[in-house]
Amino acid sequence: MIAKAAVISHGANAVRYATEKDKSEIIKLNRLPDDIPFEGIWQRMVIHQKKFEAKLSRHRPLQNNAIRIEASPARDESEGWTHDDWEQLAHDFVQEFDAVNLSKRAGRASAVRTNLEGSQYVVALHRDSRSGIAHLHIVANRVDMEGNVNDAHFIYERAMEAARRINIQRGWLTAEERSEQNRQQIADDCLDILRQMSKFDWEEYVQRLVRKGYVVNLKRDSKEIVRGYTVGKGNSVYKSSQLGTGRHLTPSKIEQTWLSLHPVEQTAAAGATVNSKVQSTKETSPQQTSQSADQSVTNVATQPCVEPILIVHYDIEVADKHYRVDIPKTADSAIADVLSLAYTEEFAAGIIEMQKTAVLLFAGYVDAAIAMSELHGGGGSAPSSGWGRDKDDDECEWARRCARMAMEMSRPQRRGWRR
Repeated sequence: MIAKAAVISHGANAVRYATEKDKSEIIKLNRLPDDIPFEGIWQRMVIHQKKFEAKLSRHRPLQNNAIRIEASPARDESEGWTHDDWEQLAHDFVQEFDAVNLSKRAGRASAVRTNLEGSQYVVALHRDSRSGIAHLHIVANRVDMEGNVNDAHFIYERAMEAARRINIQRGWLTAEERSEQNRQQIADDCLDILRQMSKFDWEEYVQRLVRKGYVVNLKRDSKEIVRGYTVGKGNSVYKSSQLGTGRHLTPSKIEQTWLSLHPVEQTAAAGATVNSKVQSTKETSPQQTSQSADQSVTNVATQPCVEPILIVHYDIEVADKHYRVDIPKTADSAIADVLSLAYTEEFAAGIIEMQKTAVLLFAGYVDAAIAMSELHGGGGSAPSSGWGRDKDDDECEWARRCARMAMEMSRPQRRGWRR
């Protein structure tokens, strides 16, 4: 199981997304009436905050007034679960979340614990549209029923620690163990694909990985030579250098790895080449050989050099809407390159969410891109009304600008602790 959390200023959007997403299931309403309509949940939370407005505004207004949490067990951990099973997980997670003591790290007594159990919150069950993996969305009032503000120091770490404790209690793999398992599985699949390939080819290699359900991004240099790549599984993305051992799946070594998996074929091919040359030497005169070589060069020179345009298809879900975007593979790779080189933990969103934001910008869905970044904790600069594609931008340069803007949109509203 993994989990992440953030304090946000867009509680209304978060509640709407949690409760109104297609096929979402309400698991629990805490400190809220059972029969309350979905659109009234956030209104009830705001009304509660206004009861303590004078207390909350003594120092500065409470801008980030909601907490958003996502908790996701692995598919095998939640196989066949009922509504009650999910409700029990939500209850256990909130208890562990509240119990994490971060006062020493934060240097504040308020970080001893949170009080989500004593706060209004809604829990909804979602299923990923691509993988089908079920996960919980929790949106909580930042202000508990006593008018105290739930501490936000290192809230991301608080969620991870709560998930780690749940994993230990239930005998599940920890995030580190799950990550190692994922890396090993991807490495095994990569090697299986290399074994099945009659020759090494990047396009075939990527297509075979995609058919296995992975998301692959190649990083090319100015000469279109592959210098690196990433493989994504679920919400996790791994560099080629992290896969397997000895960096044998990196671009600089992968062809040699393929060769090592096909020793018989290579020996046979080498022998066939030698025999062919010997036979050719015996049966062909020097003049004929020269004419044949000249003809081969002519044939190669006159062949049309037309490279097909490869398209990457996206089906991006934002709130209750789907956006289907087709983007040239070169532009998609340009976005991935920018993000992979500049991504750090300072961003509220993950690299996959930022790539989707950039793709939406590339396709002109600016409002959807803003909503995507906000739903994943972004509070940075949104595109201005005059922002758009310059007339001199080619597709790759436009894609890079979209990637950089997506990164700005995915920055938290404030650095450090946010009230």
